[in-house]
Amino acid sequence: MERSWGRPRSRRGSVNPSEAGKVPRSQTFFDVSDLAGPIGRWLALRLVDTPISPLHLTLAFAAAGLAAAVLFAIDRGLWLAALLLVVKSALDAADGGLARARQRPSRVGRFLDSDCDFVVNVAVYAGIAAGIVGRTGQSLYVLLAFVALVAGMLQVSLYNHYYVRYRQATGGDRTSRVSEAEPAGYAGDNPRLLAWLHLAYRLIYGWQDALVTYLEHAGAPNSPAPSRSFMTAVGVLGLGAQLLVIAICALLSHPEWGLWLIAFAFSAYAAGLLLSRRSRL
Repeated sequence: MERSWGRPRSRRGSVNPSEAGKVPRSQTFFDVSDLAGPIGRWLALRLVDTPISPLHLTLAFAAAGLAAAVLFAIDRGLWLAALLLVVKSALDAADGGLARARQRPSRVGRFLDSDCDFVVNVAVYAGIAAGIVGRTGQSLYVLLAFVALVAGMLQVSLYNHYYVRYRQATGGDRTSRVSEAEPAGYAGDNPRLLAWLHLAYRLIYGWQDALVTYLEHAGAPNSPAPSRSFMTAVGVLGLGAQLLVIAICALLSHPEWGLWLIAFAFSAYAAGLLLSRRSRL
């Protein structure tokens, strides 16, 4: 998500722009959360010489996610809602991929992406709850949606924490950082916009990042960067994987099943990963 269009004037970072990925090709791993990523990066490489900016793609994925939320809320067109969630994930990969392909990283784009993810997530979970309550009359699903939303956000923060550390260790993209206490923008970033987006990020994700960092480093302050195999395991907790689960459940006409899985099964899996990692440090 950068403020300029066109080809890059200078190279930044060590990621090959022809790949548009977050890590060098030699360091890639099987990432369940990134199954739609290849489509997004394919699209990004074909948009390099167009007037379309990463910002446009970010807004497009937000629109796709919100449209899916509306369909969930009215309990109609669940197959289309499922498709829109996959489109959202692909466009989510395309915006960062386009910025990397043009060699114009942006902290404005980094925070806008995460802030839009939050808006979409809240809308999707609320939409699923509204649709199920309207169909069954059981208000318990409102509580389930809230629990699943909070649990899912923590799972994604855990995935992002390890992915950022993995990228740093392998010479990948450095637009995101483990500690986002300071905005620290690039030359092309609008300082005022960056400040507002960073503030929103801190209000939404600050407590999650602090909790994940504590859980990872408490008792093991010098824990090593995650391995490729561990990243494959933790990829199940990424946002793309969660939306894929919800999409599959929607195709089965039961999107609420995704809430149950994220709230409880995925939470148990995340706890197991943390305990497993801590036992090996």
